[in-house]
Amino acid sequence: MRLRLGIHLDGQRGWQPSDTLGAMVVGPMGLLNVLETQLGLLRARPSQAERIVQYRQCLKRCDTPSRFYHRTFEMDELGTAATLLGWRDLWHLHGWREEMAAAKESRLRDLAAVEKEALQTVGAGIGERLLAVVTAMDRRKLAVDEVELLDPVAAFPKRWRDILARLPLRLRDAREGEAVVESTLWDLQRALIRIRVGEKVGDKLRWKEDGSLTVVRAETRFLAGAWLAERMGSKEGGGLIVATADGAMLDGILAASDVARQGLLEASAFRPALQVLPLALEIIWEPLNFYGLLQFLTHPVCPVSGYARRKLAGKLADKPGIGGESWQRVLDEIDEHYGDRAKDVRKNIQLWVEHPRYAQDSGAPVDKVLARVAYLTDYFRARLVDTDRAARIAFNAGFAQCKACCDALQGLLNQGVETLRPRQLQRLVAQATARGSENPLLEAEVGSLMGITNPAAVVEGFDRVLWWQLGMPALPSNYPWSQGEMNELEAAGVVLPSLSDLLDRTAGDWLKPILAARKELVLVLPPMGEEVHPVWLTIEALFDKVVVSPLEPILTEADAAYPPVLHTPLPARKRWWQLPEDVAIRKNERASFSSLEIQLFNPYQWLLRYPAALRPSRILSVSTDFRLFGNLAHGLVHSFFQTAAPLTVTDKDFRTWFDAAFDQIVDEEGAVLLMPGRRSDLESLRIKLRASMLQLLSQLKGAGIVRVDSEMDLVGSYVGGELVGSADLVLAKASGEQAIVDMKWSGGKKYPEKLKQNRQLQLAIYGELLRQAGGTWPSVAYYLLDGGQLLATDAHFFPSAQTVRRNTDEGTAELWLRFVETWKWRQAQIDAGRFEVVLDGLAEDEDSAAPEAGLPVETLTPEYNDYLALAGCELGA
Repeated sequence: MRLRLGIHLDGQRGWQPSDTLGAMVVGPMGLLNVLETQLGLLRARPSQAERIVQYRQCLKRCDTPSRFYHRTFEMDELGTAATLLGWRDLWHLHGWREEMAAAKESRLRDLAAVEKEALQTVGAGIGERLLAVVTAMDRRKLAVDEVELLDPVAAFPKRWRDILARLPLRLRDAREGEAVVESTLWDLQRALIRIRVGEKVGDKLRWKEDGSLTVVRAETRFLAGAWLAERMGSKEGGGLIVATADGAMLDGILAASDVARQGLLEASAFRPALQVLPLALEIIWEPLNFYGLLQFLTHPVCPVSGYARRKLAGKLADKPGIGGESWQRVLDEIDEHYGDRAKDVRKNIQLWVEHPRYAQDSGAPVDKVLARVAYLTDYFRARLVDTDRAARIAFNAGFAQCKACCDALQGLLNQGVETLRPRQLQRLVAQATARGSENPLLEAEVGSLMGITNPAAVVEGFDRVLWWQLGMPALPSNYPWSQGEMNELEAAGVVLPSLSDLLDRTAGDWLKPILAARKELVLVLPPMGEEVHPVWLTIEALFDKVVVSPLEPILTEADAAYPPVLHTPLPARKRWWQLPEDVAIRKNERASFSSLEIQLFNPYQWLLRYPAALRPSRILSVSTDFRLFGNLAHGLVHSFFQTAAPLTVTDKDFRTWFDAAFDQIVDEEGAVLLMPGRRSDLESLRIKLRASMLQLLSQLKGAGIVRVDSEMDLVGSYVGGELVGSADLVLAKASGEQAIVDMKWSGGKKYPEKLKQNRQLQLAIYGELLRQAGGTWPSVAYYLLDGGQLLATDAHFFPSAQTVRRNTDEGTAELWLRFVETWKWRQAQIDAGRFEVVLDGLAEDEDSAAPEAGLPVETLTPEYNDYLALAGCELGA
């Protein structure tokens, strides 16, 4: 076997593919895998999360108040263990071999004491695995004929140098610039080589427009990506693309431009399969994070069955709480849907949603958390045989994450840890997630160039080299140890490269893609204002004049590659929509106030909602405070009037009832108010609603009400067919007089104005339905819950109500007649296929005027219009 080894080649593609047998290009981890396989050392290794838990046990055993890590360990055991394990692994990789118990530096003495425990407890890191390979190489012969070393031996850590000394090495021949002919690129490469060896360049280089060196910049990465996609698609032959940042973005632009993806994968902890575990553990805490629970149930990867989680999510978005009548109704619907499977589905809901929760300050039992993660591990394990490759890879990433978390939790349990607080559990999950997962759908496609994310991974020369987004790279950082500690580490065998050596090697690595270009080098700079790569600053300083081509003019200069794009404005709003003659709208045989209001006052909205049956996005979010408070208030009022003899209770008894009922309804339908940061909102609602309901009760008692029907269903007819509704409160006196009260959360200006202008259409519709059932028109009123205001047009039925004087002699009966005339007018337009768009900014015409006997058209609140964007583009917006 012949190997080519480079220190930065793991996961890269910086060389030309070739048809050879018994030859491999590898990085350090690739070579380690080859060596361990041949030496019989390959075995299952503990995950990094499990190793951190093991090292935490070592730190715990050695912990005393005098240890340097004592205070941080008390605050964050797993975070401290992760940091110090990183130190230990680095030291072993660089040759740690001597005892440091007698070291002068206290931190080294402390870690030397911990090391005695760690040697017996912690799974082997890379350095220890390399030491085992060295020992085995002294006893066994490897089937490796030659290792071509692409980097200097000195660039490798000490443990690797020990291995390289035992391998048949062949050092790579010294390479200079790859440019094949004298050109701007050839001049640049020669100048960079001279700088690299410490020579002075002398005179400035002259820029020649020979096509060998192209530098471009765009105001946005999307434009730069589109230009690069066109360039890549128009030229034949191979090449190399360097993408040290934003590679996934470039791949997306290439795919959209019908150019082969380059496979510039970016590992991410936010892949869908890796999000399930954090969400599942986020919702075990009390108070429940309802935003997290909603995300869990609406996530594309979820252990709860599809229909069940959609129904539960819909309930939680509308009424955020678990338990109560509305929750049970949803569970009953789920049972009916699944039939014989209902028992298993309900068991799953209990496991993932209705489970016990734990106080954050005392923590969750480790065994309970472990059981929960084990269930999720089994969920992913069952999907590892999915026939879809992309899904199978994603499920495997989720399985590996859950398995690592299980192993770490089991380790903690074995160490006697009984509980974990939220921060500790989050840290554990983050460690189990490690680097995240790559997207299996974004692999390199046929026709792609060779691609690297690290400039140091260039192995060979290429005709074309494209460097995407030449932005500021990450630089080596200082070691976290003092000079005294560094000296004692060196005495213990830890040979760490100096920061200056690291910077020097890094600077040399930056030049590799430029020196590898044979015929053409393309540099794509980041947008103006962003920090650029140091290698670009060097290039800029070498030339007397650097030509950076802006890409924006391409948008206005038409040619064969970029045909002109004709401006097509968005459809503008217009007052009327006309349906084709062959499209008929079927009459709605059953109507309610909500459907009739938009039919009368914004017909296009009615058209899209009912005949067209367009539905808003299924993306759910927890109710806004305005809607939530209204729902809770309505529910509490309804609950109170379902009690026995509600009109006879004393204020004291009401307060006793209210306190218990309020807490219950918040738990069942408004538990989002129990989350951190919402205490003031909760208490404000409690105080305001208690006072408001007491005021309502006082008003009803003062008016002599003897019967209250809450949320009363009403059924009747109108000129267009069947009419239904649900009245908030239907009140009756001993005399038989009735009234309807519509409860609103707020609206201190809006609803008095409606009563003043005799425009209380909802009350008029409900009043007509009640009249059809009983023969007489009821009185009507509004009750504003947030202020405890009862609004009526006279004091006949409600002696203590806030009276709003009408500016017309007409009443509710006349309002109903006007409604009928308005409906006939609108229906005639609908029969003709015409629908008016009633929005601010659209001028009315003569057809917009309602009949004199009808209702004037009013502009509805746009916030409740789900189809606002479909009305067209607002001029001037």
